Amino acid sequence: MSFETVGNHSSSAYCFISNNSVHCVPVNSFNTFSDNLLNESADDYADFTPDKLYLKNKNLLYSLNNPSLSDVEVESSPSLQNSSLTSTSALGAVADDSLTLSSVSVDNNRLTSIINNYSTHAVYLPKLVVNLHENLDNDFVQLRGLLSKVFPSWTEPEQITFKKLTGGITNMLLSCKYMDDRVLIRVYGHGTNLIIDRHREFILHLILNSLNLAPAIHSRFKNGLVYGFLPGRSLDSEELNHENLFPLIAQQLGNWHSRVPIKVIEEGLEKLRGFSKKLKAKGKLNGTAPNSNVENGAKPAKKPKKRSISNLWELIEDWINIVPVNSNLIASFNNHLDVEVNETNLKEIIGSEFEWLKNVLEKSNSPTVVAHCDLLSGNVIVPDEFDLESPLKSLPSLAENPIKFIDYEYMLPAPRAFDIANHLAEWQGFQCDRSRIPTPEPNNPTLTKWVKGYLNNENATSEEVNELIQEISTFYGLPGFYWGIWAMIQHEISNIDFDYSNYGKSRLQEYWDWKAQYLNKTV
Repeated sequence: MSFETVGNHSSSAYCFISNNSVHCVPVNSFNTFSDNLLNESADDYADFTPDKLYLKNKNLLYSLNNPSLSDVEVESSPSLQNSSLTSTSALGAVADDSLTLSSVSVDNNRLTSIINNYSTHAVYLPKLVVNLHENLDNDFVQLRGLLSKVFPSWTEPEQITFKKLTGGITNMLLSCKYMDDRVLIRVYGHGTNLIIDRHREFILHLILNSLNLAPAIHSRFKNGLVYGFLPGRSLDSEELNHENLFPLIAQQLGNWHSRVPIKVIEEGLEKLRGFSKKLKAKGKLNGTAPNSNVENGAKPAKKPKKRSISNLWELIEDWINIVPVNSNLIASFNNHLDVEVNETNLKEIIGSEFEWLKNVLEKSNSPTVVAHCDLLSGNVIVPDEFDLESPLKSLPSLAENPIKFIDYEYMLPAPRAFDIANHLAEWQGFQCDRSRIPTPEPNNPTLTKWVKGYLNNENATSEEVNELIQEISTFYGLPGFYWGIWAMIQHEISNIDFDYSNYGKSRLQEYWDWKAQYLNKTV
């Protein structure tokens, strides 16, 4: 693979993980390609902004998780596959501080050496917008061009086959196959950038891949990703509590919590956001950025600055700030509090309730980990040949654990007990059958076995097991609160045919029931 010389007007980049750091190398190889596919008209944003334009708080929603730039103008980054995150690159001279858009000294040979040193790497195409409408109408002409550019060995793009796996016209997962190679393309859905930090999702995918915990990621464009196919099948919710499966899931989750490094993620995010700022600043200087040319000398309107979301607590606070007024939401709080809740004081009441909950949970001192935060059945993958009825006599080694996790959109630093409680809450499925959730008590053999799997120690002492069960029990109410608020936002922004409002009310009821039990125990 060869690359053009880096120049001052680069709008594409390769990024990779080396020596415990994320590095971004701007290149010109893809610039003409992405520029030709750029559409800066209003339709440019149609596939990833809310289509319900009557949103009262649309501007505030739009700013969520977009600290200094619109999420539609962020960058991507690769990782090295089959190599430890802690490995030191022989290329050590790559330093992020030197990688500015105005002064980069990387020639063809050196850039080729850098990229080819890694078994996987991703290209960042910040200007490329995938238009699903057009692709479906013209047999994926645009996507064929993208894939043939990302994968130079795909020399006959007309031979690429596409299969729709999930989603609709504005939110789609496609399987793309060329010869014996297969990758996935995900195009983000309406409004999802409002509640998902796409910077963080991408960095996490890179780091997980470098730890062999996720498939390779090949490219990020403005409204989606190209990444590796992970063979296997997702579980049904009824399978999550299967005695031959749940210890394996627990073991793998404990593995994730112990291995994924918070510090490297946060440093990588900071570098990518800085890189993105430089890219946008360069666009303004060249007159290519949106609103860079303003008539009559007027200054372009500034978007409100948004803090970077760095943990679960901050995310929930932001969700509360932008949650739309909803009759089910008001009723849920009115039915369980002594104060009258209405449209005027709704957010203030929710915020006060959350502060109480946060103060209670922080006293548990549950260790902070990089939490998946969305480990429902559909995000747990087992091999196609996995025999569910084959007895699990003992825990395998971590290397032989067949469980894989997918979808990293909601991953954030969070108390480990939340991630565990959140997963166990998913045993109920979308039918909200809470009888399937294991009771968090030391005398529950199912949860005892689950905890031993998480600790990767079938000989863990009763004290160790009971201590973790108590920690988990304290967090049993937070998943209901978390997904209840999330669902009320989704009710406003999503075009998926699902009753998010009633689902949110059901999830919030989990929280109220937990709170009543907690208060009874503390009296």
